[in-house]
Amino acid sequence: MKTKYFILSASGLIMGLALIGCSIDRKKKVDDAKENVKQANQDLVEAEAEYEKEWQQFKSDAELKISENQKKIDEFNEEIKTASPKFKATYEKEVAELEQKNFELQKSIDHYKYESKDKWEEFKQNFDRDINIIGNAIKKLFENKN
Repeated sequence: MKTKYFILSASGLIMGLALIGCSIDRKKKVDDAKENVKQANQDLVEAEAEYEKEWQQFKSDAELKISENQKKIDEFNEEIKTASPKFKATYEKEVAELEQKNFELQKSIDHYKYESKDKWEEFKQNFDRDINIIGNAIKKLFENKN
């Protein structure tokens, strides 16, 4: 009978130690999880700040390019006003199309809302491609008039 009580006491002691060990382990896991959440929040704040800085730089550069394109378009429109009817007929429609595309680019930069990094990268690529197409078309237009 004594061995029965001894085995029962020993098993109770072992179970008690196991429960205490699990409790300590759980507390450590909770503390680690809290630390991970803090780090993730810090990383998110840093990423948002980096995105905002990159966005402001991109927007500033884009608006500068759009403005330069518009100045060239306005300059060409002034030349069209004093040009011959043949010259007007040749270039008036093309200049209007370029001006509309330039306006649409300005509108897209004004209304852009960040959704994800992938969509942001895609937007930048498409925008840069479109602004370069318009810039090259304007250059070509000036070269052709001469």
